[in-house]
Amino acid sequence: MIRLSTRKTKQGIKYKVNLGFTVFCGAILAFLLWGLALNLSEGMPLSSLKIPLAMALASVFGVLYRETWSFFPEERKVVSVFGFGPFVKKESFSYEDIQRLELTHFIKGSYDDKAKPNRKRRKAVVVFSLRLSEEETRTIEVVPEYTSAGRTESAAQALCAVSGLSLYVDRPRDMDMNVSLREM
Repeated sequence: MIRLSTRKTKQGIKYKVNLGFTVFCGAILAFLLWGLALNLSEGMPLSSLKIPLAMALASVFGVLYRETWSFFPEERKVVSVFGFGPFVKKESFSYEDIQRLELTHFIKGSYDDKAKPNRKRRKAVVVFSLRLSEEETRTIEVVPEYTSAGRTESAAQALCAVSGLSLYVDRPRDMDMNVSLREM
């Protein structure tokens, strides 16, 4: 699971891929490339290194992965960047087109609003999204609630505090989350 984290900038605030993920993928890639070079220098055929090559390719994708939501309160816009390396999709949304930020919850595998999560199949999920109109939303993050552990809710509050956009939360208890100074 790729975690996003907030980072305050001079122009506003960003919600982006955690730097630790990129560094971790880079370290794995360096280790795999070192091992591949060592094995190839000893005369091992490339065809016998299919699994390390596949893992190295996956690590390259991990290093090149980009997902950033930038909130610029002075320019009154939100910019989304998603893709790999230089091949990204970039969208820009004006504050006038945005109704609010939303945090909604649901139980995976159930249509019942009163369903409870359990250990086997039903998992509680948090959806953080940008509401553009009644019919249109852009999903920022979908994460299991136990994985989020309140970080998605705290990030949403920090993004709203810095950007000035309103926040809708479908569960009032999630509005009581503490936003640390580091997240602002």
